[in-house]
Amino acid sequence: MGSFSIWHWAIVAAVLALVGVPVSRILRRLGFSGWWTILAFIPWINVIGLWVIAFVRWPKDREGVSGR
Repeated sequence: MGSFSIWHWAIVAAVLALVGVPVSRILRRLGFSGWWTILAFIPWINVIGLWVIAFVRWPKDREGVSGR
């Protein structure tokens, strides 16, 4: 078996950018760390992560209504 060519790595980088950047921006706007984006690339863990984000109190909600 051969090694990965430059095109394989280009596709991997494109997928990481097309999925990772928006997920990271959304998480940061919700008040979470952008590092949680890593969960988006792990099968089944990403679904569990969505459920956790849906039902946990968001850090922005904890700050109170004074920001409005």
